[in-house]
Amino acid sequence: MRVVENSYPLPANSIGKLIEYDITNLRIMVTMNSSRNSSELAYFATGCFWGAERRFWQLPGVIRTSVGYMGGHKDNPTYEEVCTGKTNHAEVVEVNFDPQQISYQRLLEEFYTMHDPTSLNKQGGDIGTQYRSAIYYTNSEQEALAFNAAKVYGKVLAKSGIGPIVTQIEDAKSHKYWLAEEYHQRYLEKNPNGYDCHSSTGIAYPSVDELQLKQQLDPLSYEVLRNGATERAFTGEYTDTETVGVYKCKACGNELFRSETKFHSGCGWPSFYAPSEDDAVILLEDRSLAPRIRTEVRCAMCNSHLGHVFEGEGFDTPTDQRWCINSVSLILEPR
Repeated sequence: MRVVENSYPLPANSIGKLIEYDITNLRIMVTMNSSRNSSELAYFATGCFWGAERRFWQLPGVIRTSVGYMGGHKDNPTYEEVCTGKTNHAEVVEVNFDPQQISYQRLLEEFYTMHDPTSLNKQGGDIGTQYRSAIYYTNSEQEALAFNAAKVYGKVLAKSGIGPIVTQIEDAKSHKYWLAEEYHQRYLEKNPNGYDCHSSTGIAYPSVDELQLKQQLDPLSYEVLRNGATERAFTGEYTDTETVGVYKCKACGNELFRSETKFHSGCGWPSFYAPSEDDAVILLEDRSLAPRIRTEVRCAMCNSHLGHVFEGEGFDTPTDQRWCINSVSLILEPR
């Protein structure tokens, strides 16, 4: 499990806001890191960058896009030089996005399904290292989500007999982004019927339908799962339950915890000393209460907020960890 820097993206007007829900008679406090940037950069290589750029610029929440070259060893290469394969650059789309409007996870889902990430150094009839599949992350949260998405989608593809994923995932700091020539920028806007070669696996990424989820869940559950809120202590359905069973993510059904690892911590929320499997969750460093730093727990399958994990508190458990999880993030299936 990776622990990386992050504070969960929340609505822009939610800083320190106390939200009350009359229907539940509960109160939840929504907080966020007020220093969070209003925009982020992301870099994706999916083969020919003409079609890829259009797919990204059409996504709500994407501020602007450009295309260029990345991952090679020659400064300021030309398109002709890149096409020889001798500079080792990949054709890349730079995506400037507003994380309050569209998540990096959503960009990853688009990335993995707009091309074939199992195809090495080619996409369809486009062959060469410049057409390789690659992600260049710009912060530690992107790093964790990119590796996790590869793992999640890889499992889905494997069930269909496809794989493995060969996408390169590397730090953008090690690879300068060189802007491509002007005629490449938003090429399909200038040439609507232009070349747009993108093969794909034809397999959908197991994403959550945000609108449908919002309609299915009660307001508190949605705010906790998707906006990183916290239910009030000692009010959750599963705080002190001892029912034998499996605890799953309320948003996607992914198995997260088992009753065998649940214990009474007295903290006011369901407590476990370990998840069902290490790769069932993602761990991210949460600075929303800085200078206090916590470790946030999210569902690895749908990226929903679950709670936080603490260690070194002296509990008599095999791990000396307390996975403090919101009841409304979970569904208990007795067995």
